[in-house]
Amino acid sequence: MLGQRPWGRAAGAVRVRGRKAASDCFAARVYAELAEDLPDEDLGEDLADFLERYEPAGGIGVDAEADEEFLETVREAHDRIALGY
Repeated sequence: MLGQRPWGRAAGAVRVRGRKAASDCFAARVYAELAEDLPDEDLGEDLADFLERYEPAGGIGVDAEADEEFLETVREAHDRIALGY
């Protein structure tokens, strides 16, 4: 009986799928912005995985401040996706 009403179970299932699609679209948009900001970086498909395995470059002439700024940009994108805004 609930599945037949617009406010029943079936309607809720449609709303959940709609939110998932909107969430996926938002994540794709944020990821595209990140790729535009960092065109030379291969971030992979999962930013959390990238952040876990990232190791800063070491050695002479390495700009630690630029490296931290890069990481902060990726973290912000990851957080925006996770929070949905």
